[in-house]
Amino acid sequence: MYLCIIILISCLFPLSERYHTFYEIQDKLVEWDSEFSSNENPWPQYPDSGIIYQLYEIGASTNDSLPIYAAKLSYNADQENDKAKVLILGQCHAEEIYGVEIAMELIDWLLHPNANYPVGYSDRQLALQNTEIWVVPTYNPEGLLTVHGDEIQGEWIQDEYFRKNKNDINANQIFDYISGPGNDSDGVDLNRNYDFNWFFGDDEYELDYGCSSNPGYISNFDYYRGGSPFSENEVQAIRDLALEKNFLLSIAYHSSRSGCVSEKVIYPWLWTDEKSSPDFVSIDKLGRDIASFLPTQDGITTYLPSGSISRRGNAHDWFYSQTGCIQYLIEVGTSSIQTDDVEIIENTIDKNLVGAFHLINRASGNNSGALGAEKHLITGIVTDFISGEILDSEIKILEMDASMIEPRMTDSFGRYRRLLHPGTFTLEVSSKGYETYIEENIVPSSSSFVIRDVQLSPLEEYQLTFNFSYPEFYDQNNSLKLSYSDKWGRVDLDIQSGSTISLFEGYYDIVITDGLSNFIMPVSEQVYIGGNTTLDYNLNWSKVLYSGIKADDWLIQSGDWFIDQKIKTQSSALYSNDYYSAIQLDSNLYANNSIAAILDLKYELEWDKDFFNLAFSSVVDDFYESSSISGHNYKSNNELIFLSLFNQGNTSFELSMSTDETLNYRGVIINSLQILTDSENNCEYGDLNHDGIINVSDIVNILEYALNLTESSGYIRCVSDINTDDIINIQDIIILVFTLLGE
Repeated sequence: MYLCIIILISCLFPLSERYHTFYEIQDKLVEWDSEFSSNENPWPQYPDSGIIYQLYEIGASTNDSLPIYAAKLSYNADQENDKAKVLILGQCHAEEIYGVEIAMELIDWLLHPNANYPVGYSDRQLALQNTEIWVVPTYNPEGLLTVHGDEIQGEWIQDEYFRKNKNDINANQIFDYISGPGNDSDGVDLNRNYDFNWFFGDDEYELDYGCSSNPGYISNFDYYRGGSPFSENEVQAIRDLALEKNFLLSIAYHSSRSGCVSEKVIYPWLWTDEKSSPDFVSIDKLGRDIASFLPTQDGITTYLPSGSISRRGNAHDWFYSQTGCIQYLIEVGTSSIQTDDVEIIENTIDKNLVGAFHLINRASGNNSGALGAEKHLITGIVTDFISGEILDSEIKILEMDASMIEPRMTDSFGRYRRLLHPGTFTLEVSSKGYETYIEENIVPSSSSFVIRDVQLSPLEEYQLTFNFSYPEFYDQNNSLKLSYSDKWGRVDLDIQSGSTISLFEGYYDIVITDGLSNFIMPVSEQVYIGGNTTLDYNLNWSKVLYSGIKADDWLIQSGDWFIDQKIKTQSSALYSNDYYSAIQLDSNLYANNSIAAILDLKYELEWDKDFFNLAFSSVVDDFYESSSISGHNYKSNNELIFLSLFNQGNTSFELSMSTDETLNYRGVIINSLQILTDSENNCEYGDLNHDGIINVSDIVNILEYALNLTESSGYIRCVSDINTDDIINIQDIIILVFTLLGE
């Protein structure tokens, strides 16, 4: 716990009046809103522009509920237009105030074409004509107030080194901070709070050890990732805006007081030399071009372009991986990030806006003049071939595709846009219920967009009917649970014998269970629907071969597994690189017809590089069947059913993990495991609680049914009538007791 340092005199840490306070930002944005938000065609330099400015409140800060504003600038800004969208994030970290000034100046430049700015009005005109520019001057208003100073309950509070928001981490209703770099007990680093590689960010009170170029700069606690991904209102506001608007390009401005990453243009990603982002060639080219417009403060060279090597819940990696928007993090200025030298401030703003306009020109297709950008972009609209209606479609450039990125979808106009680079590409367009369109050998140009409007043909829709042969005593009024899934997701339904559903032509993964109990042996298979189809299933009661997780049940063959009511692929937080590990049940399982493993698990594995594997193998015959998972789904209640169509005999069950040389994650946690096979003789007599063991609990349960204290049906009815005389009575109890005693 650190005591608050209360700064009583506001001039103790004065900042230049050139910098905007939060309230000055708010006043200016509202002033512009009054001047421009209903003013059609405000300038002759912007002919037929319509309204060019709209102001939105997109959220509020976590602790003080201060408003977060976004300004939209474009021709006809009061309308929804089919234009490429660009997002400018001015300030994230509180002390990094250059970004506020760049963002506010950008708005000013766009609103005032008659002003003599370093970027000519024709560039600004084309920017507004051809793009929709969204500017968020700050999404950390409470942090900005702390840096400039704020009066709270009659006390003046100021820390020009403050980085985070003011989230009350220790919940003591006091803003706990220490003036100077780091050691602020309260607050979350907003650029560590995004839900992509979030886990690698810092804990609350993690110590900082500077960087190799400046090991003496220590800022403990400054990089706290938050209690969970998107825990902070500020980050939620940016997330929601990004998901709604489908931005093509973005810049997020930062500064580096330590100097460790000063004057750099950083972009997603280059985690290792061999593991770059799928679009890295295109991203890197634009990043280098932007950097070439940004001379360093000493005038010797330009900003350094670099693929991001960190994995810490950063905005730019989340934007790219989850929305398709390519975001550049620009570290503005030197370690003197709050200089009083107005000339340096103005020069820093001007040159960064020149770089920003090059990015805007890349989005708009403006390749003229000094700031013109190459085109190398493919765009088009996807529609229904018959009706002409626009379609919600997934767009892939197959040469730039990977499983860690979310599907790139068309926007509300049916429009897609993808940055390319010199080369040859394959376009794949798909939409649910339509034939997939693939075009090869697309060659982009630096001087013109590639236009590919795509019309998709509807697929035939067919009827799929399910017929079930139920096991004895099954109450056919009870529905079964059907899950079917394809690339568009999973659908869960209740079905009975004779149920019919409509599906488009294609492959589907079918899973049928009886819900949570798993009394019925699951059904799992992949089917191709190419016409009206009937699936016939002979359903059986299940027999439990293994249930629960006990450390003594497993043989660790290799690796650092941790087993204690749960199975973890390693005892440490992260698994190791470049290794193979395996565990096996220490006893064989006798399977009858088929065998299934049902797991509740969560997993975080490097996509398509590291794998978690399940395998059944025959002890005698040459039989081996396995299944693998990779990627990220680190939320609880993920059910995985692995079904092996094994005939009969002793079977072993193994879990293993294989990893490559780099990039480790949190691995796999199995919360529960159940292994089932088909019941012998239709019923697994005596196992009333379905745990694979006959014990006192089963005797207590059967006594209730024998005394008619509880009505029996279905599985319970089947397994309770041990002597098969159609009555649950004392004879069944006696047989069960002798079975338990081993007589």
